[in-house]
Amino acid sequence: MSAIQIFDPGSRLVVAKMRPDGTIDHSSVQRLDHWQQGPRSLDLVVHAYGSEMLRILTEELGLVSANEDGLLQSKIIVVRNEEDVRGAVMRLLGKVAEAMIVRNCNSNVYSNRLWAQIARRGLRPSRSLDDYVAVGTGLETTRHRYFQKYRPNDPQRDIIWVHKYHARRELQMLEKGRPAQISAGIQLKVSMDGFQYIYRSDVARAKYEVPLVYFDLCNDYYKLTNAIYQEQRDLQIGTDIVRGKDIDPAIHDALCSYWWLAERIVRGQMSINDLVTPAPLLDACQKDLLESAGGRIITL
Repeated sequence: MSAIQIFDPGSRLVVAKMRPDGTIDHSSVQRLDHWQQGPRSLDLVVHAYGSEMLRILTEELGLVSANEDGLLQSKIIVVRNEEDVRGAVMRLLGKVAEAMIVRNCNSNVYSNRLWAQIARRGLRPSRSLDDYVAVGTGLETTRHRYFQKYRPNDPQRDIIWVHKYHARRELQMLEKGRPAQISAGIQLKVSMDGFQYIYRSDVARAKYEVPLVYFDLCNDYYKLTNAIYQEQRDLQIGTDIVRGKDIDPAIHDALCSYWWLAERIVRGQMSINDLVTPAPLLDACQKDLLESAGGRIITL
């Protein structure tokens, strides 16, 4: 969400649902600062993101299907142990992020240039990158369209780039401005605790040969990278480890909402059917932000 200066000191910036007739559902209102800092209203999150998350879980991740009676079935295992819950949510959101980035790259040339530049450690986006398409190594769409690139257990690359007309050709990483004969790619991490799930495991072992993109849902990227810098590790901040929010703030914010859904699904507190809402979807982050002040409703 973009910051907006409010001149009326008594006004409040809020997120809310819009009814089909264009009026505001006052029962759904949540103050924007509460929305941003969490916990986010589950009603609003489902309304805004439930259907899209269901689509990703079904079409991209293959974790949800319909049986012969048309009822939804989930392959997501319910987890009870607190520590295991956090890891399961992080892994699920990593796959969701993979699907979102691939979709954005393949629908927006500028997004594709930016992400591909990061993947090959380039200095700037280039039109030559338009010849390549983003492919998620663990997505169902890849299994159907680029079967040889389908590697759901690849420990390094969540997303790669293949040539539009020569699928065997993959985008190469750069070294001193020249192709290094190493396939470019990015590894994705989404977490509420970067020290626990990234620094103490992956970074400490220098695990990745491709850039690691970290969506820090608790805004701990700079704390994490400062620790890396102080230890003088052979890791270039901003190149080897990159903040997802700096690349695409919209995806970061959406993942903040998906977290509340994923956590409840993993805990067994929400069923897949609960993601379906009959009301028209309102994207709370990308559509209307509403300011409520003294009986006035202003659409921003």
